Amino acid sequence: MTNHVRTVALALLVAAAAPAAAATAPGPAVGAWATYQWTSSLSRQVPVVVREERPGGQVAWSVTQESTPPPPIFVTYAIVRGDARTYTLQIVTHVSLESAPLSVTQVTIDRASGKAVRSVIRRPKGVIATPESGLRPFRQSAVKGTEEPVAVPAGRFSAVRASYRDGTVWVSDQAPALGLVKATFATGTLELVRSGSSGAKDLLRS
Repeated sequence: MTNHVRTVALALLVAAAAPAAAATAPGPAVGAWATYQWTSSLSRQVPVVVREERPGGQVAWSVTQESTPPPPIFVTYAIVRGDARTYTLQIVTHVSLESAPLSVTQVTIDRASGKAVRSVIRRPKGVIATPESGLRPFRQSAVKGTEEPVAVPAGRFSAVRASYRDGTVWVSDQAPALGLVKATFATGTLELVRSGSSGAKDLLRS
């Protein structure tokens, strides 16, 4: 994983952690999934080569720094396992919708408390423990806010808009897995691209 992708992924997890306290759902159905586009508002410095023509036909070259936002990253949240006590939320990051996973993280969550029982990430040497993302599924009825339509790449949804910490979330029961249609934070914007109520694959058991 490149440095700028690591930075964007970290920013995404930090931003996504914000709504955790507002999510009170006991857990969505196993197999549900939702893919989001994360567009960062943070900038990175990249080198730019400048060509300058001088009198007499001479050409001078120099390198300067330019501030530019990193490219969008895609993240899929899925419910891949579950029983009466717990369910497992899988988080997969990609550089594009069809690319191979950059990272695969799974958080096993206690349905009653909403707390993480276990959190692991896949590494080249196997699965290791990792800090969990903090994000939990939302229920539209549990969010206090204003009902309004919201348009995202996945379509137009009737949602509840609510403020939370440094951002705003749009929550709808029409959105599988997380119940989240859109979220805006100081670090960037998360928008639903596509989703399904079944078919999620457990990438740490396949």
